[in-house]
Amino acid sequence: MTRVLRLSIIVLVALLAACSSSPKKGQMTEKDYYEAAQKSMTSGNFMSASEHLESLESHYPVGRYTEQAQLELIYSKFRHSDHAGAAAAADRFIRLHPSHAQIDYALYLKGLAAYEGDRDIFFRFLNINTATRDLSSSREAFQGFTELLRRYPDSQYAQDARARMLHIRNQMADQELHSARFYAKRKAYVSCLNRTRWIIENYPGTPAIPDALALQVWAYGKLQMKDLAEQELALLRSNYPNHKSIDALGQLTLDIGTNNEDRSWLNILTFGLIGDSGRQ
Repeated sequence: MTRVLRLSIIVLVALLAACSSSPKKGQMTEKDYYEAAQKSMTSGNFMSASEHLESLESHYPVGRYTEQAQLELIYSKFRHSDHAGAAAAADRFIRLHPSHAQIDYALYLKGLAAYEGDRDIFFRFLNINTATRDLSSSREAFQGFTELLRRYPDSQYAQDARARMLHIRNQMADQELHSARFYAKRKAYVSCLNRTRWIIENYPGTPAIPDALALQVWAYGKLQMKDLAEQELALLRSNYPNHKSIDALGQLTLDIGTNNEDRSWLNILTFGLIGDSGRQ
């Protein structure tokens, strides 16, 4: 009886698959959808390609081309700047096909979609400094690339992922440095030091390090912590002797541009965290 039941299930699944792969009257075949998508991609019309690939899966969910269509949909959506859609398509593909031979490609495109999503045409056109805006998409990209390298360190996409992670890391350090300067201008010396320490501890080797060290020297000086200021200055001179903040005598000449006269009592009481002068 059990054997008969198993055979019945197998036949039923086969029939369902055959039905799903058979076009209805007036409907394109699975192969037609796939070839139309390929033609659209070849001509550079990735929006049309995405529509054909989505139609293929909708009409033929267990067809011959379905799995490949799901993979190519990630790339197609990415190419017509639907970065959120590309990331969602990548997540879905990884969930449905965890052992697929091209999971590394899906992971790479997922990270790339987040990476480019943080650099859309609006920000490029306005040339907005990345240090002053939200980098949440870049952080998602960093996590995605980290997952790719963890699971597939020898992937053909690993080298590019590492390069992009380095760029993202530099951006995150720059954003912390921007915050440190913000606190410095508002005479919030302790908050400034907290930011510079975070940069030095978490982003070693980034271009932000020498500027963070210079800010530390300056902030320690303002707090009358001369020993620590001298210690950090010696470190700055030793590692970055040609830094712009060091004069011919080896002393710090850093102009933060603080503005005392614009500070309100609330700004002073909150160590520059709340109040009037300037905006981050």
